Amino acid sequence: MARKSILVVDDEKGQREILEMILSNAGYDVTTASSGEAALKFAHERRFDLALTDLKMTGMDGIELLKKLLSYDSSIIVLLLTAHGSIDSAKEALRHGAFDYLEKPYDREKLLATITRALS
Repeated sequence: MARKSILVVDDEKGQREILEMILSNAGYDVTTASSGEAALKFAHERRFDLALTDLKMTGMDGIELLKKLLSYDSSIIVLLLTAHGSIDSAKEALRHGAFDYLEKPYDREKLLATITRALS
């Protein structure tokens, strides 16, 4: 069985590197992008099973990226991560098609369990 592919989008390099390490060690094929614009470029070049994106980024935010990814590939599963969590932004993300919404700092096991659930 082919490894599931995950697109990690965060404008903070340290966060991208940590997520890439966690997800690669869990057996996923991981691609990272530093912006929503870069993520869309990758999404047009190849198919991803799941996108894990920060909500608050410079340029395109996570909600806008969520909408654009789903309009391009309705089968992609999108999870949002944010340090700026609020009930309103969680509801907005879910309303626009996000599978789930997790707050930073995230628990590694909860993150992996959520991804496993999303991909099953």
